Amino acid sequence: MKKQCLLLATLLSSQLMAQPFSPVVELNSSGYSDTKKKPSASDIQRAEQFYQMQVLKDEVKMLRGKVEELSYQLQQLKQLQMDDYLDIDRRLTAISASKATLIPTNNTIDSIFIAPDSQLTAQTLQPEVSAPIIVTPEDIEEDYLASSKLLKERDFEGAIAAFKNHILNFEQSPYSANAHYWLGEIYEFRGEAELAMASFEVVINSYSAHNKAMDARYKLGKLYHKQGDSKRAIELLKEAAQTNGGAGAKAKAYLKAKGL
Repeated sequence: MKKQCLLLATLLSSQLMAQPFSPVVELNSSGYSDTKKKPSASDIQRAEQFYQMQVLKDEVKMLRGKVEELSYQLQQLKQLQMDDYLDIDRRLTAISASKATLIPTNNTIDSIFIAPDSQLTAQTLQPEVSAPIIVTPEDIEEDYLASSKLLKERDFEGAIAAFKNHILNFEQSPYSANAHYWLGEIYEFRGEAELAMASFEVVINSYSAHNKAMDARYKLGKLYHKQGDSKRAIELLKEAAQTNGGAGAKAKAYLKAKGL
């Protein structure tokens, strides 16, 4: 009997020794090994904040690029709009310039001479008049187009001088109102509000029937509004809004957008 028990014990012992041993891993209450620390809530929060910051930086960089691109496109659109206005301006005004304009210059009339001889009681001499300078509509238009070309080329200093000279040199020019208007546009573009307002005032006061008068009212209304004179601004904008042209549509949109 003892021999049988001993044999059985030996047999069981050999079977246990033949089985592979599994590694023993001690786990803490969270199920993580003591050799690997679980990230804390603050670590996770900092990582999330860092990720969000990187995303925001990328978005800011992208938006900055978009803003620069849109600014460039806006400048191009403004220049194209100005070019279109100038072309339409010239065509509309050229229709009214159909007759030659005579501008006499340096006209002189000599005094009447009475001869000392008694036989010549009241002899008069014909006045000597210098020949007038004939200026044709083509000459006036050519000068105005030369001024407009400087504006298209963004030579603002040259354009200002050219438009002023056109106004002074051709008092009967059908482009005088246009020249005053574009002076206002240039001054407004350069941020010289007072000079711009003065130019637009000339258009609406001296050329009230001109096709640029309503455009000048719209522009002047906006400038008065920016200067804080809402009463005058509303008056001018409403006058412009009563028309059906481009100035009327823009004036209506401005009044609505600003709640005036």
